[in-house]
Amino acid sequence: MTNHTVLIVEDRMSIRTLIADYLSQQAYEVTQANNGVDALKLCHAHTYDCILLDLMMPQMDGMTFLQELRQTSTVPVIVMSAKIEEFDKIEALNAGADEYVTKPVSMREVVARIQAIIRRANSTFPTTQSAPKTNLNTPIHIDERHHAMFLNTKPITLTSTEYKIIAHLYKHQGKIITRQEFGEVLYGNENVKIDRSIDMHVKNIRNKIEPNPDNPIYILTVYGVGYRMNNTALL
Repeated sequence: MTNHTVLIVEDRMSIRTLIADYLSQQAYEVTQANNGVDALKLCHAHTYDCILLDLMMPQMDGMTFLQELRQTSTVPVIVMSAKIEEFDKIEALNAGADEYVTKPVSMREVVARIQAIIRRANSTFPTTQSAPKTNLNTPIHIDERHHAMFLNTKPITLTSTEYKIIAHLYKHQGKIITRQEFGEVLYGNENVKIDRSIDMHVKNIRNKIEPNPDNPIYILTVYGVGYRMNNTALL
């Protein structure tokens, strides 16, 4: 069985080597890059299961790399940064990051997050619930087999996290999905703490599918609780 592949994009050799050595001991195949330019070249030539990304780097910083990457790839990205301000986290999530962790990080936590994000990207929904029937008059269509979404037959590029969120909302149209339930959907644990990152992922989805993201018609906010998909808008 092929080991999972991880690309580490970090300019500090000491940190990069530490992470690479630990992941190698955990049977991951690790590739390293010390700037965004080299990392993009690697991503164009190879396929990775997950990317660990620093933000402050020479030549091309992590934010620019992430924005460029998202033009062509939905590979899961975990940002690891010394920047701890909420603004920095929101900016990274808006640019397409799947998760954001602050340095210094626990290597056990890094591995746990990699495992969760790869499982999330590769998993399918439980077979105990049937897939929604396709309605030709419905502007949104979810293809569970290929983990793809279409809006008026046009494919929409989503990160793995964004896909999981909208696919779950679509499957349970009209039902309020709480943040605790999103914890179960994304991490397999309803007790995991879901902070504002879920709000930013929903915002990103709205920017991609809503005619007016500031006045959404597909994904509605239930203040203080969570979100629901407006099934009447899909008729």
